[in-house]
Amino acid sequence: MKTVAALVAAAFVAAWFASVADTSSLLWGALVWAVVVLYVAALLRLHAVINAPGSDE
Repeated sequence: MKTVAALVAAAFVAAWFASVADTSSLLWGALVWAVVVLYVAALLRLHAVINAPGSDE
């Protein structure tokens, strides 16, 4: 779960930087892409943790 928290925190940081950047810059596109990738990675990791063997206990 620490990995999920770290990925979500990194996504929030990237989103904050994207909100400050100019929307016509290449940096903004890269930051938005990073937000999406980090958020999807967090969701996939959370799914793996929840569905891990022995998680019923």
